Amino acid sequence: MKTWREIAALLAFPKEALEELEIAANPNSEDLEALLNGDFQKQVTKLVNPHCWEAARESLKEVLQPDKSGLKMLLVMLTACGYTYEAYREKGIEDSIFVETMNCFPRFVNEHKVSYGNYGFDRDFWTERQLSMQLFRLGELEYEMCRQGEEKTISVHIPSDADISRDKVEVSFKLAQEFFETYYPEYAQAEYTCYSWLLSPALTELLPAHSRILEFQSFFEIEREDTNSNAVLEWVFKRKGNTLQELPEDTSLQKKMKAYLLSSGKVGEAFGRLHK
Repeated sequence: MKTWREIAALLAFPKEALEELEIAANPNSEDLEALLNGDFQKQVTKLVNPHCWEAARESLKEVLQPDKSGLKMLLVMLTACGYTYEAYREKGIEDSIFVETMNCFPRFVNEHKVSYGNYGFDRDFWTERQLSMQLFRLGELEYEMCRQGEEKTISVHIPSDADISRDKVEVSFKLAQEFFETYYPEYAQAEYTCYSWLLSPALTELLPAHSRILEFQSFFEIEREDTNSNAVLEWVFKRKGNTLQELPEDTSLQKKMKAYLLSSGKVGEAFGRLHK
């Protein structure tokens, strides 16, 4: 099985982040004595099981304290990636899809650097989906298999580095269709849904009709809107908890959206279903 270092070498981690991971992995660190404990390893393997990941993650977080940067949890999740890699191989899924999917880890580390000025990891609540093979990146978009009772759906997620131009999105949807038909045929006919700030109807007031975001919206039939969501603070402004006056204006979208929010406008998020 691949070690966390071998997994990290496959992914797009910045050199400085890898150096900090090595410090966190120092076997002489008293904080990580628990890594040598057999019970701890059992919890790590549970991270790849969708039926018990949440309890395992909470247990691990408690054992890993103090872990202010989250890098010890990242180290544990990269270790769990070794088990996921073996599961990919058993199912016959290409290594390229594994790498594209697991590059969420360096992406989140880089986003933490942008938001807070240091490398860290605070998305452990999300990456369980990748570890348990419930979510895959196929082209520019991510696809999560969801089930409620007997109803199966595929939830579409938009990574922060995605190119959402029409051609790229169409290619991604085609890749997804082929992927699920091949590896998860029980989801081949599942409906595709999306819940994102990118679907917010308010964006039609802020963006030109030919913008990529509005083109992306056109793929979906928007059914409902949550105007109380503050998701744009994180995804557009890379900030949490800042006052509106403090929001950056580094891009044209940030400038327009900040002015809109300051004038009591609400962006929020919206839910839509992919047009058939």
